[in-house]
Amino acid sequence: MRMTEREKEIFEVLKKEPMISQDELAQRFGITRSSAAVHISNLMKKGVILGKGYVINEQVSVVVVGESYMGIQVGVRGDDISIDLIYEGFGVELSRALANFGLNVKVISVIGNDDVGNILLGRYQEKGIDTSTIFKHTGQRSARKIMVNGEVIFQEAFKREDYYQAINQREWVALNCEWLVMQPDLQEAIITLTAGRDDERRPNYCTLKYMEYPARIPSYIGQYSLAVLGVRHSSEIDYYADQALGLVKKSNQNLVFTDGSSRVFCLSDAGETDFPLMPNQSFDIDERLPYLLAGVLYGLSCSYPLRQAVRIGIGAASGSE
Repeated sequence: MRMTEREKEIFEVLKKEPMISQDELAQRFGITRSSAAVHISNLMKKGVILGKGYVINEQVSVVVVGESYMGIQVGVRGDDISIDLIYEGFGVELSRALANFGLNVKVISVIGNDDVGNILLGRYQEKGIDTSTIFKHTGQRSARKIMVNGEVIFQEAFKREDYYQAINQREWVALNCEWLVMQPDLQEAIITLTAGRDDERRPNYCTLKYMEYPARIPSYIGQYSLAVLGVRHSSEIDYYADQALGLVKKSNQNLVFTDGSSRVFCLSDAGETDFPLMPNQSFDIDERLPYLLAGVLYGLSCSYPLRQAVRIGIGAASGSE
């Protein structure tokens, strides 16, 4: 759940001094005792503290919801053919990118109870990611994909219902975080869970998406606090930026567009910002877009201005952070 700046300040004091009185808190921050009591009450309603003695509920900073799979990646360039075995997926890529910043990350995903599943768990765990919320499917082996030049030709995947079941069983984790990073085609389950909650009690929704020109930006992007959209050519950035103007309606919404080679364009309620990319800052959007999202999210989670958060994201995506 999101906290106000004052609530964050009080929360940090309570973590270090759990027995501090409301009178002392009021003096510490130059506010009235009744104001301190209201802040404490709000923190309890949000589940951040659990009651007497200000027992801290160490909520997760970031939860990533997405798939995990083994892929056979075939690259064909004329007479040259390469075949690589990869262990990837939205869940793997985003959580690993976020963990690089030292964020407290949990992941909700589905794997099989097999060797591939164990390897995927290892991919998470080597970055210190908590895998206790990953669902092990006992009746099906881990997902597999065959890709040629980045296009999925064959796949053996879990049903969407399997992911929805995993999300529902881990509802508390999904809803009690600061930032919820969602694979777009799994968002329906999350939106259903949060229906009826006011904005103050919802996590910040985040996602990334690769746009295929001239497809329109999906309307659901307007519900996200942070969305990073990758395009193939520089000219497409303006095309999608024009579409996005009507999507930014709330003060905490940030939309980021990039082709990875010429510029990063940002749109928020504060206006538009363009970041030209220097040659040493360019990156492959197919591989590095998750790192751009991770860097921007990290910057915003630290309360940095969007401009500084985007610079952090560019550094992460280009490998120059």
